[in-house]
Amino acid sequence: MDSSIETRYMLLMTGINTREQQKAALSLATTLRLRGIMSIFALAQGSIFAKIFNERGYEVVNTSNFPQSKDLFSKIVRALKMQSCVQEATKILKVKGINAVLSFGGFTAYPFLEAASKINGIKIMLFEGNFEISKCGEDFMKKADRIYFPFEAMQENIDYEFYKKSFVSGIPVDREVLKAEPAEIQTKKRKLVVLTCKKETKEINATIRELINKYPEITRDFYIIHETGDREIAAINKYYEAHKIESTCEMFFDNRGSYCKLADIVIARPNSDIIAELIALKKPAVYLPLPKNKDYFQKQNAVFMAKKSMGYIVEDAKSVNSAVRMRKLYQFLNSYVKNEDNMKRNMAELDFENSANRMADDIEKILKSGKK
Repeated sequence: MDSSIETRYMLLMTGINTREQQKAALSLATTLRLRGIMSIFALAQGSIFAKIFNERGYEVVNTSNFPQSKDLFSKIVRALKMQSCVQEATKILKVKGINAVLSFGGFTAYPFLEAASKINGIKIMLFEGNFEISKCGEDFMKKADRIYFPFEAMQENIDYEFYKKSFVSGIPVDREVLKAEPAEIQTKKRKLVVLTCKKETKEINATIRELINKYPEITRDFYIIHETGDREIAAINKYYEAHKIESTCEMFFDNRGSYCKLADIVIARPNSDIIAELIALKKPAVYLPLPKNKDYFQKQNAVFMAKKSMGYIVEDAKSVNSAVRMRKLYQFLNSYVKNEDNMKRNMAELDFENSANRMADDIEKILKSGKK
């Protein structure tokens, strides 16, 4: 941490329950810190993200566990615990001298947003990282001073009352991804990067094997760079070696930049962090969303990317039969070149590589003016 920068404002970030939320929050906090706006992270006890923020020099306050699931039981528990959690949050906000609370959409933000709404002078800010607005965002829009959306199209479906306090920021992208040097892989083939993420890795790995088994000619055109987990990497490597497929198979979940910069096209889940990185790097992708019961936001993200000609969507195995899925995936991989320039132009217009600066500019402006 640069101790020469004077801290002028204190911002509490909360509602960080997923990897995507953590990455956007850390990218933004890094940018804000250079402007004298210090971030404190409120995380539930035992959060896997505490260590990440601590290692970057940020203070983490542990809060009482607040159920994150959408089921009825969790909703009842949240209602029962709300009062005590709001009291806890109120104490933290006052002791830490917080000027604003920024929610990233997780249920754990509820007590802090409710507490902030009752303390004069604390600004309430909501960040939405997906194309569909979170339940937390819906519930606190009226009390918010600012609502940050990733895409302009999201402003079209909200009341004017909320439109007036909305701001299209994009999604903050990790600087390490943007600064990464391309990996060195010598090949004359086009490069296909497969990102499995950490959720449902087996399903994407199985999809790639099924694609190659049905259309083996795909391997004549593409060199495959495949990200997967430690439990799958040996099996994937064995498959590629057995079929004499030119490939690199590694685990690089934390910084995909060096591999994504090499990509001609990507196959990935439409998580908000992956979408943000690929838009910033201007890389077309075929998105494979999970069913809505497994991930509420992925399908809407993928539909939006396809509608705006920044990628393609292949529905999950339960929605479309296997033959149709493989045919669509094969066709997209072979036809994207025709649309590549248009897709890259569309992504460039969003300027996601500057999302963190754009959002930080607005947060600083609000904190300085004291106005909504």
